[in-house]
Amino acid sequence: MDNNDGAKVFSVWSKENDIKLPKKKELILEIIDQIASCFAAGSFYYFILNFENITMDFVHEGLRDVLGMEPEEFTMEKCFERMHPEDLASMNEKETLVLDFFFNKIPKEDFFSYKSVYVMRIKHNDGTYKTLLHQASVFNASNDGKIEQSLCVHTDITHLNIPINHNVSFISTKKQSYHYAKNDKGYTIINRENNSLKTILFKDIFSKREKEIIEILSQGKTFNEIAKLLFISPHTINTHKRNILSKSGCKNTPELIAKYYINGLFQNTR
Repeated sequence: MDNNDGAKVFSVWSKENDIKLPKKKELILEIIDQIASCFAAGSFYYFILNFENITMDFVHEGLRDVLGMEPEEFTMEKCFERMHPEDLASMNEKETLVLDFFFNKIPKEDFFSYKSVYVMRIKHNDGTYKTLLHQASVFNASNDGKIEQSLCVHTDITHLNIPINHNVSFISTKKQSYHYAKNDKGYTIINRENNSLKTILFKDIFSKREKEIIEILSQGKTFNEIAKLLFISPHTINTHKRNILSKSGCKNTPELIAKYYINGLFQNTR
């Protein structure tokens, strides 16, 4: 780990999210587990990050499957140590953008309505990097309006072979979602009406069967495997495939799944 890059992230959190009046909240793990599972499709783990002292209040056992680590050994320092150097180098910019969004870009009443979403790579115990979709939402706010605890869900999307970028999205199922693209000058918001992501009505353009197929695709299944699972012919699956790609404007399946993930839509297909 580049200690300087990790220190920059801790500095952003300390400066922009300095908690003066903490408000303790009891962890009800059964409820948290249900919430976290709605964020993810496929292998995942989650953790509750306490910003008062930058410690883990809880780490989910799924960490063993995704990264080969024991929950009790997972800390932010360990996370940064295993993070791909390129991703760690951009973390302070991403987290600065996240805190600016929550504190300056949305009304206080929308604090709990959004989750921040971006992609990162973290090293598995076997030395390979896993591509993870990072989704974080405010779990508990302090009495002085800071983020005291955050629920972070990491979904393993390595099998999708998604091109790595450092874009950041802010997703809400109730409010307008926002997408920020990283460029040489920093971050620029992508206009919803004119960008190629087609976020407008994206979740509404597929039939129930098509949504079902997309979610199974996200688990790494092939179209032939899906045909067997759903008891339909490969020909029917191919027809669905053509329709899905045509509706989405995607060139291939990985692009489709990536778009679905980044727009936070898997929780709506269950």
